[in-house]
Amino acid sequence: MKRCLALLAAAAALLFAADGRRAPGAGGGEPSPSASRLDAVVDYCFDAALADDPATAGAGPVNVLDDKWPPGAIGGEVEPVRMIADLHPTFDGLAVDSVNGRIVMSDENRHGLLAYDRTAGRAAEMVTEPLRHVFGPKTRIGFAAGVAVDPVHKEAYTVNNDGGDQLLVYGYDAHGNVDPVRYLRIPHQSWGVSLSNERDEIALTVQQSNAIVVYPRTAKGLDAPIRQISGVKSQLHDPHGIVLDGVNDEILVVNHGNWTKIRPYTLYDPLVAAGNEPYEPGRFFAPSITVHRATTQADAPPLRTIEGSRTRLNWPMGLALDTAHHEIFVANYGDSSVLVFGRTAQGDVAPARVLRGALTGIVGPVGIGIDTKNDELWVANYGDHTAVVFPRTAAGNARPLRTVRNAPPETPTCGFTNVSAAAYDPRRGAILVPN
Repeated sequence: MKRCLALLAAAAALLFAADGRRAPGAGGGEPSPSASRLDAVVDYCFDAALADDPATAGAGPVNVLDDKWPPGAIGGEVEPVRMIADLHPTFDGLAVDSVNGRIVMSDENRHGLLAYDRTAGRAAEMVTEPLRHVFGPKTRIGFAAGVAVDPVHKEAYTVNNDGGDQLLVYGYDAHGNVDPVRYLRIPHQSWGVSLSNERDEIALTVQQSNAIVVYPRTAKGLDAPIRQISGVKSQLHDPHGIVLDGVNDEILVVNHGNWTKIRPYTLYDPLVAAGNEPYEPGRFFAPSITVHRATTQADAPPLRTIEGSRTRLNWPMGLALDTAHHEIFVANYGDSSVLVFGRTAQGDVAPARVLRGALTGIVGPVGIGIDTKNDELWVANYGDHTAVVFPRTAAGNARPLRTVRNAPPETPTCGFTNVSAAAYDPRRGAILVPN
């Protein structure tokens, strides 16, 4: 029991440090009395079992965070025999600031945020140096997903998706291991983020609860959302990319199509929802684009839905809207394509244009953005180490105008997303890694 308490205390200390407070032993002035007490509890714990063991009697407190714990353990800091890892950034979310000529992309692999000039990528065979690269423990960036930019206040946003549960905001000048300007605690598995300067609001998609949450632009800390869209009528099914359209007062979302009601995580949680509703098993729907009124709350049906076999939607990820030309752009991860629909399209409709093929360099696209000022389309590839730039109206198997690289050409990527387990198949001699 003592050992369990010690380990729990150690975990609490790590969370304490991660929340922005002074970690034990860190610099920055004299610790407070409460911090000193925490250090004493966390770093050392006397285990009564040691006192009963003749070999360790009188040993006193044991540091539970070093290689002497647990007693008799073999190990310590042991280097792996070999390692499978992608040592380069992997582009994920993407946002375009046409006003200031800046492109911002998230990197969930190395946990960072990269900013580029909008003309970047002219030397196609060279690694493209970013203008700014935010990374390091102070940044709080983890499994970074969606990205948004604010050209008015010159701020960039990114979302910690499967871990961290935070919306992080950085100034355009941020570089290296720096604290965010502010951060907001958000629902678990939030993925997409969109900012509307017209409405001065931020909207996010939440995979786990099949929801959209809306906050004031300056929300921070534990501020609650001012609106939420969720429920069966909303037709939100594992939502990802999102656009908060302040011009037309609409919210556009792409949905993967899988749906489930949140299941309890422990045996202590009730197996029924509020109101004693029975738990409903998960089910699958077709991928879709749903369009909602920006002021909608609770369980309200969408204004329009694009869904069906003719749409070619297949694991849609990023979403962009060109309000000037009334077009919706979708990063279609499932078949490495970009799909373009009319803004008011609905039903089982074919795309107005499809950009796809070997010449395009589109490989597992996740992020997408429109540079309305320069009439260009940006696509961030998750399948390799590139982002590719096209004319806005490109279609078919077209070559990109430019390629932005975060690794040398032909550098392979592991394709790891959020590795949570691994297994060895002795029959095939293969390592199996679910993401």
